[in-house]
Amino acid sequence: MDIRYKLYPYPVLISDTDDFSNGSFSFRAKADKGIRELYFHFELDLQNDEMEAMIQKGEAEYLIHIECAQTCYRTTARSENVSFTKRIPEKYLNGKVTLCAFIVAKKEIADYRNSDFNEEYAGAIFSVDRGSILAIGGQYDLNVVKDTEELARVPSIFTICKYAADTDESMKIDIDGHKIAIALSDTSFQNYRILTNMPGLLPVFHAMIIVPALIYVFETLRREGTENYEGLRWYVVIRKTLEKSGVMLNEETLNTAASYDLAQKLLDLPVDKALNAIITLSDNEEE
Repeated sequence: MDIRYKLYPYPVLISDTDDFSNGSFSFRAKADKGIRELYFHFELDLQNDEMEAMIQKGEAEYLIHIECAQTCYRTTARSENVSFTKRIPEKYLNGKVTLCAFIVAKKEIADYRNSDFNEEYAGAIFSVDRGSILAIGGQYDLNVVKDTEELARVPSIFTICKYAADTDESMKIDIDGHKIAIALSDTSFQNYRILTNMPGLLPVFHAMIIVPALIYVFETLRREGTENYEGLRWYVVIRKTLEKSGVMLNEETLNTAASYDLAQKLLDLPVDKALNAIITLSDNEEE
């Protein structure tokens, strides 16, 4: 949920408006991983005594809207405390998680007023409905990548498709989305679909298609830098997977390590696995 500011029929405490002459509302968030869940920790900072008193009296509350676009999961966390935690099962989240903080009315308030209203509202009294937004604390984005989603599981960060038009061109690679898209000619794509029904040959697929794609990725990062890609899911997965091997994905690594070596490290010696898969298949056919 990306916050879209709109006009309200009463003053709302927001940093980008002058509805209030004094006061502020903001928040911080971080996530910790449990065994099968994620724990979101929130720290809220409200600088408005009268609104804080409304929360303590049960007339208003803090509300965090949590949304993951990739899984279409939405939920809220509510509290009267400035520090609180929300537990969410890991299965509901993946990729970018958007957090938005609000203060909302817990009941209908017929005489809403605040001494910090802009002088244009001096002496004004408003009526607000239950659930109405009284303050907006901004938006926070976190990237969630499951440890169980290893790079070796190709569907995690790769998508294979065929060219929209008939062509005999070699494969093309697009890394501008959350998944690395590999486009194949119609013939190659049909062969790939056959290969997906033969799990024993998956290492051959890795060596023939995924390794060249990863080399392209590292060469692009070396040439263009990482800034434009750091928010993409495939980048986060690659970075975390390399870190497990003690390799930091940074400018020094990209300039000193061979792209082919990095690709092999990610897939754990894919060429050796591909050759072993072919030998195993050959032995089975002889038997």
